[in-house]
Amino acid sequence: PRLVLSYLFAWVMVVCIRPGAIAANGPVIGKYWLYAIGSDSSSSSSEGWHARGVGFGCITFVTLINILSAKWSLRLINLLTVVKIVVLLVIVLAGIIAAAGRLNIERNNNWSRGFTGTSSDAHAYAAALTKVFWAYDGFTNLVYSLGELRRPERNLPWSIGGSVGIVGFLYIMANVAFFVVVPIDVAVSSEETLAAEFTYRVFGHQIGRVALPVLIGLSVLGAICAQTYGVSRLLDSANQVGFIPYGSRICGNHTRLGTPVMSLAIMYVLTLVYLLAPPPGKVFDLLVDFVQWSTWLFYGLAAAGAIVLRFTRPNHPLRSFRSFHPLNALFILFCVYITVFPFVPPANASNDPYPFYLSPLLGLITTLVGLAPWYFRLVWWPKRSGADLTAWVEAEELDGRIGQEAALPAPEAHEGYVEHEKNETTVVLD
Repeated sequence: PRLVLSYLFAWVMVVCIRPGAIAANGPVIGKYWLYAIGSDSSSSSSEGWHARGVGFGCITFVTLINILSAKWSLRLINLLTVVKIVVLLVIVLAGIIAAAGRLNIERNNNWSRGFTGTSSDAHAYAAALTKVFWAYDGFTNLVYSLGELRRPERNLPWSIGGSVGIVGFLYIMANVAFFVVVPIDVAVSSEETLAAEFTYRVFGHQIGRVALPVLIGLSVLGAICAQTYGVSRLLDSANQVGFIPYGSRICGNHTRLGTPVMSLAIMYVLTLVYLLAPPPGKVFDLLVDFVQWSTWLFYGLAAAGAIVLRFTRPNHPLRSFRSFHPLNALFILFCVYITVFPFVPPANASNDPYPFYLSPLLGLITTLVGLAPWYFRLVWWPKRSGADLTAWVEAEELDGRIGQEAALPAPEAHEGYVEHEKNETTVVLD
């Protein structure tokens, strides 16, 4: 059916992927900052509510900054990005010095033990890959703000490719550093505060247990800033193509503040639901696995769509660059693996408080629930009102131009809000 995949992607991105991801990062900040003040940052500390409380304050702060000023939101994102890179460089350099034997730290047998005690079943690999690619998923945030990016047809591939390359190298080297310094049993038990255990063992109490964990928490805050900034723009984009009923009332920039206030408020409420609703336990793992299932489902569908478009519309005038099909195929196979094998029972019994299938099942259910609003908005409502919400697709397919200005229904006027600035450059990503 027309636009069903596009609608479902917008649905899961707004309803579960981005608010769930922000909610997952919130308690991580709390754990690092509680670690810095010497408090118990574990999940068992008042059932993890201390860390969630810190996360609540951070999410509220970031939302307010995004509401008050887009310019200061971007400045904060850039500042915290610098903090993250500096912290990663400190960890990497400290790890290199430790590996060279220049630091007085206790030696461990991490390298000699190999893969002793690890799992090798398909479910375990899928769970591990989910966490690994969670760390790299920030590369997509820029895509949702293309309307505010200069020359996206040139800058987008370079920005994403360069950022993933740099961050990938730093992350790999940081994990090598952790492996050199932190014993494997401590690394496993520390969960999300592994970096703090590393800095404490290398730099001691004042710098390693207090200063650097605070900075690590700030780097995680930067991820929340980027996610919050990007998803509010995605809501506006969904409104521009007619996906959102009464969109003129909840989308668009405020006339005085120049920011999407209502979009940010909606995302804030959804984020708090994911932050506060889960029962006690490993909330981070539950939310990450939940949002990653839907994320990689649609990443795989997007890669498949790129291959289909190459053959069905080989000379599309909006195609600014071409992807490499063998890499697309490999990417699709990976997406299939990471969405199918979480449903396969693990070989060994798990101590997790949730069933192994809960997170992917919630992701699947949330995605399928989106079929109901899709039907009412794009099938039932056009039949009842006579409005054609898919005419812009026909215009694009006919002449390669986005036909929004001519084909989309005119947005309703609403006092206090203005339509989000239209993007002058459209890019076909395949």
